[in-house]
Amino acid sequence: MQRKLPFRRCERRSLPNLLRAKIMLRQGGRCFDCGTRLTLGKFVFDHRPPLALRAEGENANDPDRLVAICRTCDQQKMPRDIREIARTKRLALDYQDFVDRMRDKVPGRPVPSKSQWKKLVHSIERPLGPVFTSATPPNAREPLPTKNNER
Repeated sequence: MQRKLPFRRCERRSLPNLLRAKIMLRQGGRCFDCGTRLTLGKFVFDHRPPLALRAEGENANDPDRLVAICRTCDQQKMPRDIREIARTKRLALDYQDFVDRMRDKVPGRPVPSKSQWKKLVHSIERPLGPVFTSATPPNAREPLPTKNNER
């Protein structure tokens, strides 16, 4: 069962050259994090906060949320960003699960915990066992006793 993500991401777009120049001038040609001089081709423009953590309708190319950083700083920052994005998505999914449990809550009863909810959903989704159409189950050694055939 594929879950629908409870959030939508901001759309990534290419940066216009004029915006790139404005960011470089604002920073004085230096890395935003470490302050080293940036050389052409050896820096990247970084979104702060990452695009994956922004709302859907936000402007991806907002100049106040873009910085130029050197590749070294980018390599150090990227794992932190990935961890933060994964953590945020996990929390959003947990919150969505809680909202679903609250919506399906029976009035007057406590909300089932996450593990109880998973067991309940699993028990509902699992296939039923074999269905017997006669009084004698298949592979039975002896027929079931009846009133005429009591022992």
